[in-house]
Parts: sequence; structure tokens; C-alpha cells
Amino acid sequence: MENLSNRDKKKAREYAYLIMYQVDVSGFSPDEIAETFWEELEEERGRVKEEVKKLSEKLVKGTVKSLFEVDSEISKHLKKGWVIDRLLPMDRSILRVATYELLKENISPPEAVINDAVELAKVYGEDEKSYKFINAILDKVKRDASK
Repeated sequence: MENLSNRDKKKAREYAYLIMYQVDVSGFSPDEIAETFWEELEEERGRVKEEVKKLSEKLVKGTVKSLFEVDSEISKHLKKGWVIDRLLPMDRSILRVATYELLKENISPPEAVINDAVELAKVYGEDEKSYKFINAILDKVKRDASK
């Protein structure tokens, strides 16, 4: 996966966020969601590179496996009285996958992970200020992870 371009890594993150969102709101397993997701995406846009799929699925499965730790890290940086379930589902999904990547993977520099999350939050965020919120939380996660 090291040989993926930055553009391919961003695509993989985008797909991971979308799959994680569907897992979050549907309650279906990541494998069930991914299978349907890839079929529909390829019908709509054409073939997706196998390495992009693998990275997306690695991020989703890793996030789900580490969900308690990921949610704990995000929760440390929420306003007092807020809980992670209060976040909008897409914002929560973006934060979860990006936090997992910052804590557990070494795929790209932290700044690239955060930048992709912020850029994709501008596209998929459920609130016009989502990207600012996501940027602030991920900056704090990055700071904690580098200690």
C-alpha cells in the first residue's frame, strides 16, 4: 500500500468514511456493507483499483476493531457534557477513521490524514461547520499521539 499515490490514498479514505458511515447508521457488518458498496460504486463509476479497496477495508476494519480506543480518544476532546453518539453520523465516521489512522497506522504523514479528513468533511459533512470541528478534534488527537 506504500506504492499508492496520494490521490489513491485520499480516495481510499473517502471510501472508508462512506463505508464506516453506512456501518454506523445501518448496524450491518463492515464486510456486508463493503460488498454492496463496491458493487454499487463500480456500477456507477467503473472499476476501483484493488489496492484502494484494500486500504479502505483495512481502515474500516481497523477502526471497528479499535472502536473503544478510538471513541475514547475522540471523547477526550469533545466539549464537556458531549458524548460521541451526539455527533452527526458522517462527522463521527470521518473522525473515527481518521483517528484510527492517526493512532494506529503509518500510511501517510498526520497532516495528510487530517487534510484529507477536512477536505472530505467539506463535501460530506452534515453541517457547514463540520470541517472546522473535525480539524480541531484531529489536531488535538495528533498532538496526543505524538506525545
